[in-house]
Amino acid sequence: MSKRFAIVLVFCVSVACLIGGLRASARNNQGGSTVTRKVVGGRMSATGRFARRQSKTVSASLEARVLAHLGDLLGDRPEDKGGCIEDEDCGEEEGLDEGPPSTQSEVSIAIDTTGRHVVIGFNDFRGFDNASNPTSLSGFMYSDDGGATFVDGGQLPTPGNDTIGTTRFPQVFGDPDIVYLGACNFVYSSIMVKKFSATTAAQTMGIHRSTDCGHSWTGPFEVTAATNPNGLTNPAGNPLDAADKEFMSVDPDSGRLLMSWSNFTPAAPGGVEISATYSDNVLTATPPTWSPRSIVGQDAQDGQSSAPAFAGNASSNAYIVWSRFPAFGFIHKVAFARSTNNGVTWSAPIELSDEFVATDQILGNDRVNTSPSIAVDTSRGSHKGNVYVVYGNNDTFDGADIVFQRSLDNGVTFSAPVYLNSRPGDDRAQWVPWVAVDSSTGRVNVFYYDQEVATSGDLSEVSWVFSNDGGLSWSKPMPLTARPFHAGYGNDTGQPNLGDYNQAVARHNELFAAYAATRPVGFADGQPGVRFTVPDVFFSRDPRQAISLRLTSIDVSDGDGRSHFDDDRESSERRHDDDDEGNAHGADGSLKFLKIPLFNYVTNPLSASRVREVEGRLSTTTPGVSVLVAEREYGSIAPGETKTHRGFYVLRLSRHFVSGTPIELVLRVVSEEGSTRLLETINTGTPQPTTILSENFNGVPPGTLPAGWTAAHVTRADGTPNNVPWTTSSTFCGTTSNAAFHVNANDVASPPAPNQARFERLFSPAFVVPAMSSFVTLDMDVCTNTEDEPFFNIQAYDGLVLRITDLTTGRVLRSNLAEAFASVIRTGSIFHYPKHFPRFQSAVYLEDMSAWAGDSHGFQHVHMELPGMGGSTAQLRFEYTQDSTADCTAVRPGTSCGVMVDNVVLKNVVLGGRP
Repeated sequence: MSKRFAIVLVFCVSVACLIGGLRASARNNQGGSTVTRKVVGGRMSATGRFARRQSKTVSASLEARVLAHLGDLLGDRPEDKGGCIEDEDCGEEEGLDEGPPSTQSEVSIAIDTTGRHVVIGFNDFRGFDNASNPTSLSGFMYSDDGGATFVDGGQLPTPGNDTIGTTRFPQVFGDPDIVYLGACNFVYSSIMVKKFSATTAAQTMGIHRSTDCGHSWTGPFEVTAATNPNGLTNPAGNPLDAADKEFMSVDPDSGRLLMSWSNFTPAAPGGVEISATYSDNVLTATPPTWSPRSIVGQDAQDGQSSAPAFAGNASSNAYIVWSRFPAFGFIHKVAFARSTNNGVTWSAPIELSDEFVATDQILGNDRVNTSPSIAVDTSRGSHKGNVYVVYGNNDTFDGADIVFQRSLDNGVTFSAPVYLNSRPGDDRAQWVPWVAVDSSTGRVNVFYYDQEVATSGDLSEVSWVFSNDGGLSWSKPMPLTARPFHAGYGNDTGQPNLGDYNQAVARHNELFAAYAATRPVGFADGQPGVRFTVPDVFFSRDPRQAISLRLTSIDVSDGDGRSHFDDDRESSERRHDDDDEGNAHGADGSLKFLKIPLFNYVTNPLSASRVREVEGRLSTTTPGVSVLVAEREYGSIAPGETKTHRGFYVLRLSRHFVSGTPIELVLRVVSEEGSTRLLETINTGTPQPTTILSENFNGVPPGTLPAGWTAAHVTRADGTPNNVPWTTSSTFCGTTSNAAFHVNANDVASPPAPNQARFERLFSPAFVVPAMSSFVTLDMDVCTNTEDEPFFNIQAYDGLVLRITDLTTGRVLRSNLAEAFASVIRTGSIFHYPKHFPRFQSAVYLEDMSAWAGDSHGFQHVHMELPGMGGSTAQLRFEYTQDSTADCTAVRPGTSCGVMVDNVVLKNVVLGGRP
């Protein structure tokens, strides 16, 4: 996108203005304009990138030639990007990772007809841990008791019976999809890298099959239609097509298996062909045979994330839906094609809606997309044959909302998009939706990631809605997760963290959902390994319908055991403690007085309503804590209203309660329309801090660093040639005090070296955290004015992140992103970081990370709480990064650009004293 045009579009206030401006910018660039485009990320999936990297490294000629080719075929590789904007490996030899990436995500699920046998597949980067040769990153787990318990099966097998040098093939690279084919038969598809010639490899698709309910697998079997289908090679014989992101569907009538995928190729106008093939003997032949490939879409705007679906019920219809990118990363569309002969041939694509704004970056989450999901009602109910599509749409500019469209005429026409989430335009980001239709009842289920649970930060949950009338009316959105989780936990410099998709299956009026999520971890989680143990795979079955109320911030005040408190209940409602020394008005020990407001979070007219006759009953699972006043009334709560109760909930802590122990609360909320169970944790104890590191940078002249603080420059052959180290300054952001500073500058002469991408580091002195530690606090002041994206609230390109390096003897040297384990990150009045970088694919750029970036509007105080650091030796690493073009003046002309850090104070905190 043109930076010049970006400044004009800052003043656009409508989607039409934005889309029109982007179209004009694209025309200018296509017409030979020399104005620099801002390009975000590649369209290939994260595991596709790993597979592509492997296929490119089997010969020197492939490494040199395909690197250049891939950047071209993905489009948008202007000369001033130095060949690295879309280059999957550019400069990778220097790399940023201090250990392989960490994830168990991109989760697929299939179940048998009884619901007893559940099989789940996922990207499993534990496949890197054992240095296996050949590589397999497709993990699986299975359950024989309906999901009550699971067996972790590890990674899919691969025989490794082909070699190129010492590397064994075929290799299995994730992007999993699993389908059920009757009896106890399941098929699992993945990206596969196979030996193509004596010196080259090809990125294709492969399947494994299981005939014992997912316990064991045979394969991989090559999907031959996906292997370099255009037959193009470079002069060294390297195949130029690469298969990526496949999904499958099974015809319930014939057993035909249909697969669609993205074929990255220079043969297509936009570098991608949406492709499809099918097999009628996937269970019986070794290997299975595949139909000739069909090119379903090859428009210049195609695309990624195609998904197929059969109509079933003796119909010969099949459908494929996928994403199109008129302006990748900014403006997207959804395309759709239908087959009337069970996938043999395909209609010309149609588009389901007007162009819409792409998903903004999402705090704590590596990847963003607007990928569609499709399902067909294969039940025998009144809505059988209906086609349903869901996807993310950011026309309201709140990050993204979930929209739904349906076809009642076998995919010939579709309804207008309908918003499903709680507060469209006012509930932050919802992303990666999946639609599943109950094959027994026809209930339409949609679930998705959701950050409406907080007004800022990376706190997220998985939400679920359903329709019992073919998508005409909908339930209120409800959480599938028991409590919100931090999307950024476990994050590192790899991808894909939470991933690009989750899946669900619906049968017998039950929903079986599988997804990636996180749980709290500490600094040393996973040591002495190279990665954190989260994200992980989670499973939900038959979730309870919940009312649309959730907790907001709990107000806690203290009292002693003899305190008196107001209690407006009738005497018969009061709960008395069994302790003969106590009663509802006091006892030895300490008391906690709680105000617990409830928020009716659904305002979407599609499903919003007043929740009436609301009552709460509080309990706790924490030993040594009893609830003296457990019940409170809230009355009626309107959509969008937050309401508290009269009086207090009251807890009593026994004399033996250990100060510093968290208290786990369970609030059961009942109303006229149902009930819900809300979980929360409150902390206890009086913080007793001890300073272990403090620096205000005033002890040295501007332009120098204090003793023990060092700057480090990450270099690469084709990156920025100049070393611009961290320094100190007393003139940025209106300060006269000296502070650590790094300039955001477009300072490399052009020609001959226009690439501005860089990665500059500031290391603190090493410090030791005492063994007795509840957590460590980090306080500092941060000011930024760097290039961000004026169209979006979160996306930025240049800025600052914090990593904390584990230098402890006996552990693996590992630099942890602060967001990967921090229990609290506050920046000014908001939680977490304010911005997030897009995918950029450069070895000197910290892509896909939350950061301090954009215009901070002066200094903002940052407060972090860092658990699990007791007994550790560590070091703060302030990581400045910027992409290959422009600086803050592209969006704020005439201003000074850079990042500044001051008044760094690190303290060890022990919780003790009064609880």
